Amino acid sequence: MIKVLIADDELIVRKGLISTVDWGKFGMEVIADAPNGQKALELFLQHSPELVITDIVMPEMNGMELARNIKQNSPATKILLLSCHRDFTFAQEGMNIGASGYILKTAFEDQQFEEYLGRIEAEINHANTQNSYDSTELSKEFYGWLCDFESSFPALAGELFANEWNWMENPYYIYLINGLNNNENFDKKLSCGEKHFAKISCGQDQAFIFIQEGSKADFEHLLVEARHIDSSIRWKDYGPNRGMKEWMDGVTNLYRRFKFEKQFKFSMEDWPFPIRKAVQIIIEDLDQSFSSSYIANEVGLSRSHFSTMFKKTIGESFITFMEKLKVKAACELLENTSLPLQEIGEKIGIQDGKYFSKWFKKCMGKTPSEYRQNKKQNVS
Repeated sequence: MIKVLIADDELIVRKGLISTVDWGKFGMEVIADAPNGQKALELFLQHSPELVITDIVMPEMNGMELARNIKQNSPATKILLLSCHRDFTFAQEGMNIGASGYILKTAFEDQQFEEYLGRIEAEINHANTQNSYDSTELSKEFYGWLCDFESSFPALAGELFANEWNWMENPYYIYLINGLNNNENFDKKLSCGEKHFAKISCGQDQAFIFIQEGSKADFEHLLVEARHIDSSIRWKDYGPNRGMKEWMDGVTNLYRRFKFEKQFKFSMEDWPFPIRKAVQIIIEDLDQSFSSSYIANEVGLSRSHFSTMFKKTIGESFITFMEKLKVKAACELLENTSLPLQEIGEKIGIQDGKYFSKWFKKCMGKTPSEYRQNKKQNVS
């Protein structure tokens, strides 16, 4: 539902609009009303309505000031102005601020008001549809960037931080969640409760969600509710963060941790520091073929001590672990990208395309092309 806030210093006007308009006809719901601009601004920040209907002349803060504050905070919010004044300068000022319409109380007509509501409903729904389409394209670029491919994502992120994501210049948290991509009920609850959040899908069943710091407790309550329904849902958070650089660093850090913790079914935080450091070296440069001697030296252990500690911690030898990581990475690239096989092989340290195909078939029982085709058929 589209959330509506009504602000007017006349109680009879507020209650009249709430009770006489068929809000459901336009997919709308009045979630609050206020007797002055200051109270309206407080309610706006609390509820994040998509539409604000406000009188111009009000005590404490007038409608024009309220509209300016709202547009600075949330440019996408629709504003409909009410006034007793016929002076065109009021209407012109409202349009300059970004109001969607201007209605005279003294010449109020139901038909005109409903026409405004219908138009605003269409604009909001169109914007939501457009954002959904854009998010699909964004997810593709984002995943490519996470996998260290050439991608336009950094430029796209810069544009987002200059516009829709400018609220992330203030403290926010990053969540990487497994199991929520197809949970429509969770998405609806999140959309109703939060104006300032962002979501990017990552792979088949993972998503990053970004939440302003003040909403952390409420958001985690939603996550706990979702996990009661589906016990497979898991998440990790990172923050608080500010700005785009910390966004990039936080996302990368969280993705690497979550990806490998999911594979090994336990937290890297439980591992001894030398093993954590060793695994981080490997996953950051998976296109390299590291020897156990080299990694042991990097973490300050002898080769024999490192090999013993590694197997005791992870349950398998360093060589076996390395091969599993490379197979896992190859499978994800085949499923989620359209990269040529040669490039996929190079990404995991196998420069010869023919050898990559033979190696993959030995590990998975089918060629890379067969694996990719089977995954596409399963999805369709």
